[in-house]
Amino acid sequence: EVERLDELVGGILTLARLSERQDPRFDRQTLDVVDLIREIVEDARFEALSRDVTVEYEGVNTFVASVNGELIYRALENVIRNAIAHTKNKTTVLVRSEVHGQQIQLSIKDMGLGVPEAELDAIFKPFSQSSIATARSGFGLGLAITRRAAEWHGGSATAKNIPSGGLCVEVTIPISNGQ
Repeated sequence: EVERLDELVGGILTLARLSERQDPRFDRQTLDVVDLIREIVEDARFEALSRDVTVEYEGVNTFVASVNGELIYRALENVIRNAIAHTKNKTTVLVRSEVHGQQIQLSIKDMGLGVPEAELDAIFKPFSQSSIATARSGFGLGLAITRRAAEWHGGSATAKNIPSGGLCVEVTIPISNGQ
Protein backbone atom coordinates (compact mmCIF):
# COMPACT_ATOMS: atom_id res chain seq x y z
CA GLU A 1 0.00 0.00 0.00
CA VAL A 2 2.87 2.36 0.72
CA GLU A 3 4.28 1.71 -2.77
CA ARG A 4 0.90 2.40 -4.39
CA LEU A 5 0.52 5.60 -2.35
CA ASP A 6 4.04 6.68 -3.34
CA GLU A 7 3.19 6.00 -7.00
CA LEU A 8 -0.01 8.04 -6.70
CA VAL A 9 1.73 11.01 -5.09
CA GLY A 10 4.52 10.89 -7.70
CA GLY A 11 1.96 10.85 -10.51
CA ILE A 12 -0.01 13.74 -9.04
CA LEU A 13 3.15 15.83 -8.58
CA THR A 14 4.30 15.16 -12.14
CA LEU A 15 0.88 16.02 -13.52
CA ALA A 16 0.75 19.19 -11.40
CA ARG A 17 4.14 20.34 -12.71
CA LEU A 18 3.04 19.65 -16.29
CA SER A 19 -0.20 21.57 -15.70
CA GLU A 20 1.33 24.81 -14.39
CA ARG A 21 -0.15 27.88 -16.05
CA GLN A 22 3.29 29.30 -16.73
CA ASP A 23 5.57 27.15 -18.81
CA PRO A 24 6.63 24.27 -16.54
CA ARG A 25 10.39 23.94 -16.41
CA PHE A 26 12.05 20.62 -16.93
CA ASP A 27 15.66 20.10 -17.92
CA ARG A 28 16.33 18.75 -21.39
CA GLN A 29 19.00 16.31 -22.43
CA THR A 30 20.07 15.21 -25.86
CA LEU A 31 19.42 11.48 -25.95
CA ASP A 32 18.28 8.64 -28.16
CA VAL A 33 14.53 8.17 -27.65
CA VAL A 34 14.72 4.71 -29.27
CA ASP A 35 17.16 3.61 -26.54
CA LEU A 36 14.51 4.58 -23.95
CA ILE A 37 11.85 2.67 -25.86
CA ARG A 38 13.98 -0.45 -26.09
CA GLU A 39 14.68 -0.29 -22.34
CA ILE A 40 10.97 0.01 -21.54
CA VAL A 41 10.12 -2.85 -23.94
CA GLU A 42 12.74 -5.11 -22.31
CA ASP A 43 11.31 -4.44 -18.84
CA ALA A 44 7.75 -4.84 -20.14
CA ARG A 45 8.53 -8.24 -21.66
CA PHE A 46 9.33 -9.61 -18.22
CA GLU A 47 6.15 -8.16 -16.75
CA ALA A 48 4.04 -9.56 -19.60
CA LEU A 49 5.31 -13.15 -19.25
CA SER A 50 2.84 -13.96 -16.48
CA ARG A 51 -0.03 -13.67 -18.99
CA ASP A 52 1.88 -15.16 -21.93
CA VAL A 53 1.86 -11.76 -23.65
CA THR A 54 4.74 -10.77 -25.90
CA VAL A 55 5.95 -7.22 -26.33
CA GLU A 56 7.66 -6.43 -29.63
CA TYR A 57 9.43 -3.36 -30.96
CA GLU A 58 9.86 -2.59 -34.63
CA GLY A 59 10.89 0.56 -36.36
CA VAL A 60 13.79 2.96 -36.53
CA ASN A 61 17.08 2.21 -34.82
CA THR A 62 17.77 5.71 -33.54
CA PHE A 63 16.12 9.08 -32.96
CA VAL A 64 18.26 11.60 -31.09
CA ALA A 65 16.23 14.46 -29.65
CA SER A 66 16.34 17.22 -27.04
CA VAL A 67 13.91 15.92 -24.42
CA ASN A 68 13.43 15.44 -20.71
CA GLY A 69 14.39 11.78 -20.46
CA GLU A 70 12.41 11.14 -17.27
CA LEU A 71 9.19 12.59 -18.72
CA ILE A 72 9.48 10.71 -22.01
CA TYR A 73 10.36 7.46 -20.22
CA ARG A 74 7.38 7.83 -17.91
CA ALA A 75 5.02 8.79 -20.73
CA LEU A 76 5.94 5.80 -22.89
CA GLU A 77 6.11 3.37 -19.99
CA ASN A 78 2.54 4.35 -19.01
CA VAL A 79 1.22 3.55 -22.48
CA ILE A 80 3.11 0.27 -22.83
CA ARG A 81 2.08 -0.94 -19.36
CA ASN A 82 -1.54 -0.03 -20.11
CA ALA A 83 -1.36 -2.01 -23.33
CA ILE A 84 -0.06 -5.05 -21.44
CA ALA A 85 -2.77 -4.69 -18.79
CA HIS A 86 -5.58 -4.47 -21.34
CA THR A 87 -4.49 -6.88 -24.07
CA LYS A 88 -5.88 -10.41 -24.11
CA ASN A 89 -3.79 -13.29 -22.75
CA LYS A 90 -1.47 -14.93 -25.28
CA THR A 91 -1.40 -11.89 -27.59
CA THR A 92 1.22 -9.35 -28.65
CA VAL A 93 1.66 -5.70 -27.76
CA LEU A 94 3.37 -4.00 -30.69
CA VAL A 95 5.46 -0.87 -30.21
CA ARG A 96 6.26 0.66 -33.58
CA SER A 97 8.18 3.79 -34.54
CA GLU A 98 8.49 5.86 -37.69
CA VAL A 99 10.26 9.14 -38.33
CA HIS A 100 8.32 11.80 -40.19
CA GLY A 101 10.42 14.88 -40.88
CA GLN A 102 11.70 16.17 -37.55
CA GLN A 103 9.58 13.96 -35.27
CA ILE A 104 9.19 10.38 -34.24
CA GLN A 105 5.74 8.81 -34.22
CA LEU A 106 5.24 5.90 -31.87
CA SER A 107 2.24 3.61 -32.01
CA ILE A 108 1.51 1.16 -29.21
CA LYS A 109 -1.10 -1.43 -30.19
CA ASP A 110 -2.78 -3.98 -27.96
CA MET A 111 -5.32 -6.70 -28.70
CA GLY A 112 -7.80 -5.88 -25.98
CA LEU A 113 -11.38 -4.61 -26.02
CA GLY A 114 -10.54 -1.10 -27.17
CA VAL A 115 -12.32 1.93 -25.74
CA PRO A 116 -15.81 3.25 -26.51
CA GLU A 117 -15.48 5.90 -29.23
CA ALA A 118 -16.96 8.59 -26.96
CA GLU A 119 -14.19 7.98 -24.40
CA LEU A 120 -11.14 8.09 -26.70
CA ASP A 121 -10.25 11.63 -25.65
CA ALA A 122 -11.48 11.31 -22.05
CA ILE A 123 -8.97 8.56 -21.21
CA PHE A 124 -6.26 11.26 -21.38
CA LYS A 125 -7.90 13.28 -18.61
CA PRO A 126 -6.64 12.94 -15.00
CA PHE A 127 -8.33 10.23 -12.88
CA SER A 128 -10.16 8.85 -15.90
CA GLN A 129 -10.37 5.25 -17.06
CA SER A 130 -12.44 3.60 -19.74
CA SER A 131 -15.86 2.43 -18.60
CA ILE A 132 -15.09 -1.05 -19.95
CA ALA A 133 -11.61 -1.37 -18.45
CA THR A 134 -11.17 -4.77 -16.86
CA ALA A 135 -7.83 -4.07 -15.16
CA ARG A 136 -8.30 -1.41 -12.51
CA SER A 137 -4.82 -1.33 -11.07
CA GLY A 138 -4.01 2.33 -11.77
CA PHE A 139 -5.30 5.71 -10.73
CA GLY A 140 -6.18 7.16 -14.12
CA LEU A 141 -3.09 9.38 -14.22
CA GLY A 142 -0.85 7.54 -16.68
CA LEU A 143 -2.38 8.64 -19.97
CA ALA A 144 -2.92 12.18 -18.66
CA ILE A 145 0.82 12.36 -17.91
CA THR A 146 1.57 10.85 -21.33
CA ARG A 147 -0.43 13.48 -23.20
CA ARG A 148 0.85 16.42 -21.18
CA ALA A 149 4.46 15.22 -21.44
CA ALA A 150 4.14 14.81 -25.22
CA GLU A 151 2.55 18.26 -25.53
CA TRP A 152 5.25 19.84 -23.34
CA HIS A 153 7.78 18.52 -25.85
CA GLY A 154 5.75 19.96 -28.76
CA GLY A 155 4.19 16.61 -29.68
CA SER A 156 0.88 14.89 -29.10
CA ALA A 157 -0.80 11.75 -27.77
CA THR A 158 -4.01 10.31 -29.20
CA ALA A 159 -5.86 7.01 -29.21
CA LYS A 160 -7.94 5.14 -31.75
CA ASN A 161 -9.62 1.78 -31.86
CA ILE A 162 -8.22 -0.87 -34.16
CA PRO A 163 -10.94 -2.31 -36.44
CA SER A 164 -9.80 -5.89 -35.75
CA GLY A 165 -9.90 -5.26 -31.98
CA GLY A 166 -7.71 -3.43 -29.52
CA LEU A 167 -6.45 0.08 -29.02
CA CYS A 168 -3.66 2.04 -30.69
CA VAL A 169 -2.11 4.93 -28.76
CA GLU A 170 0.02 7.23 -30.89
CA VAL A 171 2.63 9.52 -29.38
CA THR A 172 4.66 12.01 -31.40
CA ILE A 173 7.84 13.63 -30.16
CA PRO A 174 9.76 16.26 -32.15
CA ILE A 175 13.55 16.51 -32.19
CA SER A 176 13.18 19.84 -30.36
CA ASN A 177 10.46 22.42 -29.90
CA GLY A 178 12.82 25.30 -29.20
CA GLN A 179 12.28 25.55 -25.44
